[in-house]
Amino acid sequence: MTAGSGGPLGQKVASSTFPEPGLPLTVIEKTRRRESSRGRVIDLIRSSGPISRVELAEKTGLTQATISTLVRTLLTEDIILESGRGESTGGKPRMFLELNPASRLGLGVHIGQDYITYIIADLGGHVVGRRRVHGPGDTSPLTVVSRMTRDIEALIVESGVNRASIVGMGIATPGPLDRTAGTVRNAPSLEIWSDFPIRRALTSTTGFHCEFDNDATAAAIGEYWLGATEGYANYASVYMGSGIGSGIVMDGTIYQGVSSNVGEIGHVTVDARGLQCPCGNIGCLELYASPRIVVAQAADAAARGELDIPLTGVISEDFAALGTAATNGDATALRLMQDSAEYVASAVISMVNLLDLQLIVLAGSAFSTAGSFYVDIISDALAHRAMARAIHPVEVRLSVNGNDAAALGAATLVLQDRLSPRTLRSVSFA
Repeated sequence: MTAGSGGPLGQKVASSTFPEPGLPLTVIEKTRRRESSRGRVIDLIRSSGPISRVELAEKTGLTQATISTLVRTLLTEDIILESGRGESTGGKPRMFLELNPASRLGLGVHIGQDYITYIIADLGGHVVGRRRVHGPGDTSPLTVVSRMTRDIEALIVESGVNRASIVGMGIATPGPLDRTAGTVRNAPSLEIWSDFPIRRALTSTTGFHCEFDNDATAAAIGEYWLGATEGYANYASVYMGSGIGSGIVMDGTIYQGVSSNVGEIGHVTVDARGLQCPCGNIGCLELYASPRIVVAQAADAAARGELDIPLTGVISEDFAALGTAATNGDATALRLMQDSAEYVASAVISMVNLLDLQLIVLAGSAFSTAGSFYVDIISDALAHRAMARAIHPVEVRLSVNGNDAAALGAATLVLQDRLSPRTLRSVSFA
Protein backbone atom coordinates (compact mmCIF):
# COMPACT_ATOMS: atom_id res chain seq x y z
CA MET A 1 0.00 0.00 0.00
CA THR A 2 1.28 3.47 -0.81
CA ALA A 3 2.92 5.17 2.13
CA GLY A 4 1.21 8.29 3.33
CA SER A 5 -1.18 9.76 5.83
CA GLY A 6 -3.93 7.79 7.56
CA GLY A 7 -6.85 7.13 5.28
CA PRO A 8 -10.01 5.04 5.01
CA LEU A 9 -10.55 2.53 7.80
CA GLY A 10 -7.39 3.80 9.44
CA GLN A 11 -5.30 2.79 6.42
CA LYS A 12 -2.83 4.61 4.23
CA VAL A 13 -4.37 6.12 1.15
CA ALA A 14 -3.12 5.97 -2.39
CA SER A 15 -1.16 9.06 -3.33
CA SER A 16 -3.77 10.04 -5.90
CA THR A 17 -6.13 10.86 -3.04
CA PHE A 18 -4.10 13.89 -1.99
CA PRO A 19 -2.80 16.97 -3.82
CA GLU A 20 0.79 17.41 -4.89
CA PRO A 21 3.33 18.44 -2.20
CA GLY A 22 3.89 22.15 -1.89
CA LEU A 23 0.28 23.24 -2.22
CA PRO A 24 -0.97 25.64 0.46
CA LEU A 25 -2.38 23.96 3.57
CA THR A 26 -5.81 25.42 2.94
CA VAL A 27 -5.89 23.72 -0.49
CA ILE A 28 -4.84 20.40 1.06
CA GLU A 29 -7.48 20.71 3.75
CA LYS A 30 -10.18 21.51 1.19
CA THR A 31 -9.15 18.54 -0.94
CA ARG A 32 -9.27 16.18 2.01
CA ARG A 33 -12.63 17.57 3.09
CA ARG A 34 -14.01 17.14 -0.43
CA GLU A 35 -12.75 13.52 -0.64
CA SER A 36 -14.22 12.76 2.79
CA SER A 37 -17.60 14.26 1.83
CA ARG A 38 -17.62 12.26 -1.41
CA GLY A 39 -16.91 9.07 0.52
CA ARG A 40 -19.67 9.76 3.02
CA VAL A 41 -22.19 10.35 0.26
CA ILE A 42 -21.21 7.18 -1.61
CA ASP A 43 -21.44 5.10 1.54
CA LEU A 44 -24.80 6.50 2.55
CA ILE A 45 -26.24 5.81 -0.89
CA ARG A 46 -24.72 2.33 -0.78
CA SER A 47 -26.01 1.49 2.71
CA SER A 48 -29.29 3.45 2.79
CA GLY A 49 -30.38 3.84 -0.82
CA PRO A 50 -32.66 4.59 -2.49
CA ILE A 51 -32.22 7.94 -0.76
CA SER A 52 -33.01 11.52 -1.75
CA ARG A 53 -30.70 14.50 -1.90
CA VAL A 54 -32.59 16.09 1.01
CA GLU A 55 -32.00 13.01 3.16
CA LEU A 56 -28.32 12.98 2.21
CA ALA A 57 -27.98 16.56 3.38
CA GLU A 58 -29.78 15.79 6.63
CA LYS A 59 -27.66 12.73 7.42
CA THR A 60 -24.29 14.19 6.44
CA GLY A 61 -24.78 17.75 7.66
CA LEU A 62 -23.58 19.02 4.29
CA THR A 63 -25.33 21.89 2.54
CA GLN A 64 -27.83 21.26 -0.24
CA ALA A 65 -25.47 22.99 -2.65
CA THR A 66 -22.59 20.67 -1.71
CA ILE A 67 -24.82 17.62 -2.01
CA SER A 68 -26.06 18.75 -5.41
CA THR A 69 -22.50 19.18 -6.67
CA LEU A 70 -21.35 15.80 -5.34
CA VAL A 71 -24.41 13.98 -6.67
CA ARG A 72 -24.04 15.58 -10.10
CA THR A 73 -20.40 14.38 -10.24
CA LEU A 74 -21.29 10.86 -9.12
CA LEU A 75 -24.08 10.67 -11.70
CA THR A 76 -21.66 11.78 -14.41
CA GLU A 77 -19.18 9.12 -13.30
CA ASP A 78 -22.00 6.54 -13.40
CA ILE A 79 -21.30 5.51 -9.78
CA ILE A 80 -24.91 6.27 -8.81
CA LEU A 81 -28.25 6.28 -10.61
CA GLU A 82 -31.53 8.13 -10.28
CA SER A 83 -34.08 5.42 -9.52
CA GLY A 84 -37.40 7.28 -9.61
CA ARG A 85 -39.42 9.84 -7.72
CA GLY A 86 -41.14 9.50 -4.39
CA GLU A 87 -44.75 10.45 -3.71
CA SER A 88 -45.52 14.15 -3.64
CA THR A 89 -46.22 15.70 -0.23
CA GLY A 90 -47.39 18.98 -1.68
CA GLY A 91 -44.17 20.06 -3.36
CA LYS A 92 -41.99 18.66 -6.08
CA PRO A 93 -41.52 14.88 -5.59
CA ARG A 94 -38.04 13.92 -4.43
CA MET A 95 -35.79 12.04 -6.83
CA PHE A 96 -34.23 8.98 -5.24
CA LEU A 97 -30.63 7.90 -5.73
CA GLU A 98 -29.08 4.46 -5.54
CA LEU A 99 -25.73 2.87 -6.19
CA ASN A 100 -24.87 1.49 -9.60
CA PRO A 101 -23.14 -1.67 -8.35
CA ALA A 102 -21.73 -2.80 -11.69
CA SER A 103 -20.09 0.54 -12.43
CA ARG A 104 -16.96 -0.24 -10.40
CA LEU A 105 -15.44 -3.59 -9.46
CA GLY A 106 -12.79 -4.66 -7.00
CA LEU A 107 -10.46 -7.62 -7.37
CA GLY A 108 -9.56 -9.44 -4.15
CA VAL A 109 -6.80 -12.02 -3.72
CA HIS A 110 -6.20 -14.11 -0.62
CA ILE A 111 -2.87 -15.95 -0.55
CA GLY A 112 -3.22 -18.76 1.97
CA GLN A 113 -1.14 -21.80 2.75
CA ASP A 114 -3.40 -24.36 1.05
CA TYR A 115 -5.27 -22.19 -1.46
CA ILE A 116 -5.19 -18.92 -3.34
CA THR A 117 -8.66 -17.42 -3.72
CA TYR A 118 -9.62 -14.74 -6.25
CA ILE A 119 -12.81 -12.70 -6.03
CA ILE A 120 -14.27 -9.99 -8.27
CA ALA A 121 -16.89 -8.00 -6.35
CA ASP A 122 -19.10 -5.07 -7.31
CA LEU A 123 -19.91 -1.97 -5.26
CA GLY A 124 -22.69 -3.82 -3.48
CA GLY A 125 -20.29 -6.49 -2.30
CA HIS A 126 -21.80 -9.09 -4.64
CA VAL A 127 -19.40 -11.68 -6.02
CA VAL A 128 -19.40 -11.58 -9.82
CA GLY A 129 -16.38 -13.82 -10.33
CA ARG A 130 -14.52 -16.39 -8.22
CA ARG A 131 -11.62 -18.75 -8.67
CA ARG A 132 -9.81 -20.94 -6.14
CA VAL A 133 -6.54 -22.75 -6.86
CA HIS A 134 -3.92 -24.64 -4.89
CA GLY A 135 -1.71 -22.62 -2.58
CA PRO A 136 1.89 -21.62 -3.26
CA GLY A 137 3.48 -24.50 -1.33
CA ASP A 138 7.27 -24.47 -1.73
CA THR A 139 7.17 -22.96 -5.23
CA SER A 140 9.23 -19.81 -5.65
CA PRO A 141 7.28 -16.54 -5.30
CA LEU A 142 8.27 -15.41 -8.80
CA THR A 143 6.79 -18.55 -10.32
CA VAL A 144 3.64 -18.24 -8.22
CA VAL A 145 3.19 -14.57 -9.18
CA SER A 146 3.42 -15.53 -12.84
CA ARG A 147 0.76 -18.20 -12.28
CA MET A 148 -1.41 -15.76 -10.32
CA THR A 149 -1.24 -13.23 -13.13
CA ARG A 150 -2.56 -15.83 -15.58
CA ASP A 151 -5.27 -16.87 -13.09
CA ILE A 152 -6.41 -13.26 -12.69
CA GLU A 153 -6.63 -12.67 -16.43
CA ALA A 154 -8.53 -15.95 -16.87
CA LEU A 155 -10.98 -14.97 -14.12
CA ILE A 156 -11.64 -11.61 -15.78
CA VAL A 157 -12.35 -13.31 -19.11
CA GLU A 158 -14.55 -16.08 -17.74
CA SER A 159 -16.51 -13.60 -15.57
CA GLY A 160 -17.31 -11.48 -18.62
CA VAL A 161 -16.57 -8.22 -16.80
CA ASN A 162 -15.13 -5.06 -18.29
CA ARG A 163 -11.48 -4.92 -17.20
CA ALA A 164 -11.64 -1.12 -17.19
CA SER A 165 -14.31 -1.28 -14.45
CA ILE A 166 -11.86 -2.89 -12.01
CA VAL A 167 -10.53 -0.05 -9.84
CA GLY A 168 -7.73 -2.09 -8.32
CA MET A 169 -6.69 -5.22 -6.50
CA GLY A 170 -6.65 -5.94 -2.79
CA ILE A 171 -4.16 -8.52 -1.55
CA ALA A 172 -4.70 -10.33 1.75
CA THR A 173 -2.10 -12.60 3.37
CA PRO A 174 -1.37 -13.99 6.80
CA GLY A 175 0.79 -11.72 8.96
CA PRO A 176 3.06 -10.34 10.11
CA LEU A 177 3.58 -8.02 7.18
CA ASP A 178 5.19 -4.75 6.21
CA ARG A 179 2.47 -2.75 4.49
CA THR A 180 4.80 0.09 3.57
CA ALA A 181 7.08 -2.25 1.66
CA GLY A 182 4.23 -4.52 0.55
CA THR A 183 5.89 -7.66 1.92
CA VAL A 184 5.16 -10.55 4.26
CA ARG A 185 7.62 -10.80 7.14
CA ASN A 186 8.29 -14.28 8.54
CA ALA A 187 4.70 -15.53 8.34
CA PRO A 188 4.85 -19.18 9.50
CA SER A 189 2.58 -20.38 6.68
CA LEU A 190 4.41 -18.39 3.97
CA GLU A 191 8.04 -18.63 5.06
CA ILE A 192 9.45 -18.69 1.54
CA TRP A 193 7.65 -15.39 0.81
CA SER A 194 9.41 -13.45 3.57
CA ASP A 195 10.49 -10.02 2.24
CA PHE A 196 9.31 -10.81 -1.29
CA PRO A 197 7.67 -7.63 -2.72
CA ILE A 198 4.22 -9.13 -3.38
CA ARG A 199 2.43 -5.86 -3.94
CA ARG A 200 5.01 -4.44 -6.31
CA ALA A 201 5.28 -7.70 -8.26
CA LEU A 202 1.52 -8.05 -8.81
CA THR A 203 1.16 -4.36 -9.63
CA SER A 204 3.83 -4.79 -12.29
CA THR A 205 2.48 -8.01 -13.83
CA THR A 206 -1.24 -7.15 -13.76
CA GLY A 207 -1.19 -3.37 -14.19
CA PHE A 208 -3.67 -2.93 -11.34
CA HIS A 209 -3.33 -0.52 -8.44
CA CYS A 210 -2.82 -2.79 -5.41
CA GLU A 211 -3.70 -2.50 -1.73
CA PHE A 212 -2.21 -4.85 0.85
CA ASP A 213 -3.33 -6.00 4.30
CA ASN A 214 -3.51 -9.05 6.52
CA ASP A 215 -6.34 -11.53 6.05
CA ALA A 216 -8.01 -10.87 9.42
CA THR A 217 -8.23 -7.12 8.82
CA ALA A 218 -9.53 -7.71 5.29
CA ALA A 219 -12.23 -9.99 6.70
CA ALA A 220 -13.28 -7.32 9.20
CA ILE A 221 -13.61 -4.76 6.39
CA GLY A 222 -15.68 -7.19 4.33
CA GLU A 223 -18.10 -7.75 7.20
CA TYR A 224 -18.65 -4.01 7.51
CA TRP A 225 -19.03 -3.49 3.77
CA LEU A 226 -21.84 -6.03 3.55
CA GLY A 227 -23.65 -4.48 6.52
CA ALA A 228 -23.13 -7.48 8.81
CA THR A 229 -21.80 -5.31 11.65
CA GLU A 230 -24.41 -2.56 11.48
CA GLY A 231 -24.99 -1.04 14.92
CA TYR A 232 -21.64 -2.18 16.33
CA ALA A 233 -18.94 0.44 16.83
CA ASN A 234 -16.47 -1.94 18.53
CA TYR A 235 -15.98 -5.44 17.18
CA ALA A 236 -13.34 -7.92 16.10
CA SER A 237 -13.15 -10.46 13.31
CA VAL A 238 -11.28 -13.57 14.49
CA TYR A 239 -9.85 -15.17 11.37
CA MET A 240 -8.71 -18.79 11.43
CA GLY A 241 -7.17 -20.30 8.34
CA SER A 242 -3.76 -21.93 8.67
CA GLY A 243 -3.14 -19.64 11.64
CA ILE A 244 -5.23 -17.39 13.87
CA GLY A 245 -5.45 -13.59 13.70
CA SER A 246 -7.96 -10.82 14.32
CA GLY A 247 -9.07 -7.59 12.68
CA ILE A 248 -10.17 -4.98 15.22
CA VAL A 249 -12.61 -2.09 14.80
CA MET A 250 -12.47 0.52 17.56
CA ASP A 251 -15.03 3.31 17.72
CA GLY A 252 -15.95 2.67 14.12
CA THR A 253 -12.41 2.68 12.69
CA ILE A 254 -10.12 -0.21 11.77
CA TYR A 255 -7.31 -0.18 14.31
CA GLN A 256 -3.93 -0.81 12.66
CA GLY A 257 -1.40 -0.24 15.44
CA VAL A 258 2.07 1.15 14.78
CA SER A 259 2.99 -1.20 11.92
CA SER A 260 -0.39 -2.62 10.86
CA ASN A 261 0.31 -5.86 12.73
CA VAL A 262 -2.32 -5.45 15.41
CA GLY A 263 -4.58 -8.36 16.34
CA GLU A 264 -2.09 -11.26 16.31
CA ILE A 265 -4.31 -13.20 18.68
CA GLY A 266 -2.64 -16.44 17.55
CA HIS A 267 0.45 -15.32 19.42
CA VAL A 268 -1.25 -14.45 22.67
CA THR A 269 0.15 -16.62 25.47
CA VAL A 270 -2.40 -19.15 26.71
CA ASP A 271 0.13 -21.25 28.66
CA ALA A 272 2.91 -19.34 30.42
CA ARG A 273 4.91 -22.56 30.91
CA GLY A 274 4.01 -23.96 27.55
CA LEU A 275 5.68 -24.74 24.26
CA GLN A 276 8.22 -22.50 22.54
CA CYS A 277 6.68 -20.85 19.46
CA PRO A 278 8.73 -20.12 16.32
CA CYS A 279 7.77 -16.47 16.82
CA GLY A 280 9.91 -16.42 19.98
CA ASN A 281 7.02 -16.32 22.44
CA ILE A 282 5.99 -19.03 24.89
CA GLY A 283 2.68 -20.92 24.89
CA CYS A 284 1.09 -19.15 21.90
CA LEU A 285 -2.56 -19.88 21.07
CA GLU A 286 -1.64 -21.27 17.64
CA LEU A 287 0.40 -24.03 19.31
CA TYR A 288 -2.76 -25.36 20.97
CA ALA A 289 -5.73 -24.38 18.79
CA SER A 290 -4.74 -23.79 15.15
CA PRO A 291 -5.95 -26.16 12.40
CA ARG A 292 -2.35 -27.33 11.87
CA ILE A 293 -2.09 -28.47 15.50
CA VAL A 294 -5.57 -29.99 15.63
CA VAL A 295 -4.94 -31.96 12.44
CA ALA A 296 -1.60 -33.20 13.84
CA GLN A 297 -3.42 -34.34 16.99
CA ALA A 298 -6.01 -36.06 14.79
CA ALA A 299 -3.24 -37.90 12.91
CA ASP A 300 -1.81 -39.14 16.22
CA ALA A 301 -5.28 -40.28 17.31
CA ALA A 302 -5.78 -42.08 14.00
CA ALA A 303 -2.42 -43.85 14.43
CA ARG A 304 -3.62 -45.09 17.83
CA GLY A 305 -6.85 -46.34 16.30
CA GLU A 306 -8.96 -43.74 18.10
CA LEU A 307 -10.12 -41.92 14.97
CA ASP A 308 -11.20 -43.26 11.59
CA ILE A 309 -11.26 -40.45 9.05
CA PRO A 310 -9.12 -40.16 5.89
CA LEU A 311 -6.42 -37.48 6.17
CA THR A 312 -5.14 -35.97 2.93
CA GLY A 313 -2.24 -33.89 4.21
CA VAL A 314 -4.00 -30.67 3.15
CA ILE A 315 -4.62 -28.95 6.47
CA SER A 316 -7.79 -27.08 5.53
CA GLU A 317 -9.39 -30.21 4.03
CA ASP A 318 -8.40 -32.40 6.98
CA PHE A 319 -9.67 -29.84 9.49
CA ALA A 320 -12.98 -29.66 7.62
CA ALA A 321 -13.25 -33.45 7.68
CA LEU A 322 -12.57 -33.43 11.40
CA GLY A 323 -15.31 -30.83 11.87
CA THR A 324 -17.74 -33.00 9.93
CA ALA A 325 -16.83 -36.00 12.07
CA ALA A 326 -17.36 -33.97 15.23
CA THR A 327 -20.75 -32.79 13.97
CA ASN A 328 -21.69 -36.41 13.30
CA GLY A 329 -20.88 -37.33 16.88
CA ASP A 330 -17.37 -38.83 16.69
CA ALA A 331 -16.12 -38.58 20.31
CA THR A 332 -12.42 -38.06 19.47
CA ALA A 333 -13.09 -35.45 16.79
CA LEU A 334 -15.50 -33.67 19.11
CA ARG A 335 -12.93 -33.58 21.93
CA LEU A 336 -10.25 -32.13 19.64
CA MET A 337 -12.62 -29.44 18.35
CA GLN A 338 -13.83 -28.53 21.82
CA ASP A 339 -10.27 -28.29 23.15
CA SER A 340 -9.33 -25.95 20.32
CA ALA A 341 -12.46 -23.83 20.84
CA GLU A 342 -11.79 -23.51 24.57
CA TYR A 343 -8.27 -22.21 23.94
CA VAL A 344 -9.61 -19.74 21.37
CA ALA A 345 -12.28 -18.66 23.86
CA SER A 346 -9.62 -17.87 26.49
CA ALA A 347 -7.75 -15.65 24.04
CA VAL A 348 -10.98 -13.97 22.89
CA ILE A 349 -11.92 -13.21 26.51
CA SER A 350 -8.57 -11.47 27.00
CA MET A 351 -9.15 -9.41 23.85
CA VAL A 352 -12.71 -8.51 24.88
CA ASN A 353 -11.59 -7.52 28.39
CA LEU A 354 -8.80 -5.35 27.01
CA LEU A 355 -10.84 -3.61 24.30
CA ASP A 356 -14.44 -3.80 25.62
CA LEU A 357 -15.84 -5.21 22.38
CA GLN A 358 -19.50 -5.74 21.50
CA LEU A 359 -19.23 -8.33 18.73
CA ILE A 360 -16.94 -11.18 17.70
CA VAL A 361 -17.19 -12.43 14.10
CA LEU A 362 -15.60 -15.79 13.30
CA ALA A 363 -14.22 -15.84 9.76
CA GLY A 364 -12.04 -18.11 7.66
CA SER A 365 -12.07 -21.60 6.21
CA ALA A 366 -11.53 -23.28 9.60
CA PHE A 367 -15.02 -22.31 10.69
CA SER A 368 -16.77 -23.68 7.57
CA THR A 369 -17.77 -26.99 9.15
CA ALA A 370 -16.81 -26.59 12.82
CA GLY A 371 -18.01 -23.02 13.34
CA SER A 372 -20.96 -23.93 15.54
CA PHE A 373 -18.67 -25.49 18.17
CA TYR A 374 -16.62 -22.32 18.38
CA VAL A 375 -19.66 -20.01 18.49
CA ASP A 376 -21.23 -21.99 21.34
CA ILE A 377 -18.08 -22.38 23.43
CA ILE A 378 -16.86 -18.79 22.96
CA SER A 379 -20.34 -17.39 23.65
CA ASP A 380 -20.65 -19.42 26.86
CA ALA A 381 -17.18 -18.40 28.01
CA LEU A 382 -17.89 -14.71 27.42
CA ALA A 383 -21.24 -14.93 29.21
CA HIS A 384 -19.57 -16.30 32.34
CA ARG A 385 -16.07 -14.78 32.29
CA ALA A 386 -16.03 -11.44 30.46
CA MET A 387 -15.46 -8.58 32.91
CA ALA A 388 -18.28 -6.39 31.54
CA ARG A 389 -20.80 -9.25 31.19
CA ALA A 390 -23.21 -7.64 33.67
CA ILE A 391 -23.14 -4.39 31.69
CA HIS A 392 -23.46 -5.57 28.11
CA PRO A 393 -23.43 -8.91 26.26
CA VAL A 394 -20.89 -9.80 23.59
CA GLU A 395 -22.42 -11.41 20.53
CA VAL A 396 -20.52 -14.16 18.71
CA ARG A 397 -21.51 -15.02 15.15
CA LEU A 398 -20.11 -16.64 12.03
CA SER A 399 -18.99 -14.50 9.11
CA VAL A 400 -21.51 -13.85 6.36
CA ASN A 401 -18.71 -14.45 3.85
CA GLY A 402 -17.71 -18.03 4.75
CA ASN A 403 -14.50 -19.31 3.17
CA ASP A 404 -14.25 -16.20 0.99
CA ALA A 405 -14.06 -13.73 3.90
CA ALA A 406 -10.46 -12.66 3.31
CA ALA A 407 -10.65 -12.52 -0.50
CA LEU A 408 -13.96 -10.66 -0.52
CA GLY A 409 -12.64 -8.38 2.19
CA ALA A 410 -9.60 -7.66 0.03
CA ALA A 411 -11.87 -6.72 -2.90
CA THR A 412 -13.91 -4.37 -0.72
CA LEU A 413 -10.68 -3.01 0.74
CA VAL A 414 -9.64 -1.62 -2.62
CA LEU A 415 -13.17 -0.39 -3.42
CA GLN A 416 -13.27 1.40 -0.07
CA ASP A 417 -9.89 2.98 -0.61
CA ARG A 418 -10.45 4.13 -4.17
CA LEU A 419 -14.01 5.41 -3.83
CA SER A 420 -14.70 6.21 -0.18
CA PRO A 421 -11.59 7.59 1.52
CA ARG A 422 -12.91 7.98 5.08
CA THR A 423 -13.27 6.13 8.37
CA LEU A 424 -16.10 3.70 9.02
CA ARG A 425 -17.47 5.90 11.75
CA SER A 426 -18.42 8.83 9.54
CA VAL A 427 -21.40 6.94 8.18
CA SER A 428 -22.24 4.12 10.53
CA PHE A 429 -21.84 5.77 13.88
CA ALA A 430 -22.00 9.53 13.38
